Amino acid sequence: MTDFLVFDLETQRSAQDVGGWQNIPEMKMSVGVIWDSRDEKYHFYYHDDAIALYDHLISGPLVVGYNHISFDYLVVSGYFPKGSERENALNQLISAPNFDLLIDIKELIGKRIKLDSVARATLNIGKSADGLLALKWYQEYLAGDTEKLQMIADYCQMDVQVTKDVYLHGRDKGNILYIDKTLGLKRISVNWSASEKKEATKPDAGPVQLSF
Repeated sequence: MTDFLVFDLETQRSAQDVGGWQNIPEMKMSVGVIWDSRDEKYHFYYHDDAIALYDHLISGPLVVGYNHISFDYLVVSGYFPKGSERENALNQLISAPNFDLLIDIKELIGKRIKLDSVARATLNIGKSADGLLALKWYQEYLAGDTEKLQMIADYCQMDVQVTKDVYLHGRDKGNILYIDKTLGLKRISVNWSASEKKEATKPDAGPVQLSF
């Protein structure tokens, strides 16, 4: 199989903190995590490591994520100066090999669903926390509770693991499940075994407020 990365990050600030979703680059990263199939290890990046994270993301392999193109990449781009340099950095990320699970799911069923819904139904594993709690932990870290940064890193690592396991389930078994609020458990047939041969998936229209 082709090598691949699985990526997620948590932010320091909410959309409300920065004046709206049009200002995603200003949210800044608290912790970013990449799982790399080349060494089968998790790599942790903190605020001061954002450029190293960027370099890892464009290092070649397919990048797998859940809403990472329309959200996480914009956060990473915020570490470059506004203008052409930031635009070029974002274009580099988007033009690299990408497979955004959320974009593919939306194309298949016509709506966005949360990673937690897919993970609970497909893997019987839920998210260990949520983005709002991670934001609270970051403020507590800034106030002097240094253990909170490790809690954010652990949460982000779990999200990466869940994303990886959902991706591998879909790739290897050809289907995933999710919980529909009206109809209950639903199955989606997917062709993720071909994801490594696809061109980069393109960002959805506007930011998606599901993965923080």
